[in-house]
Amino acid sequence: MVKRFFECQVCGDIHYGESGPAICPTCSTEEAYEEVEIIEAKEAMDL
Repeated sequence: MVKRFFECQVCGDIHYGESGPAICPTCSTEEAYEEVEIIEAKEAMDL
């Protein structure tokens, strides 16, 4: 079980886990997550 970063394509919410949530906890959009590279996730989180 490998954890990866996922970003909601609607609101930009970042999730770290085995898969993206079925429903975004921030904007409530269904099936909006796509896997992103760690560097993209860090940029989205302003780290």
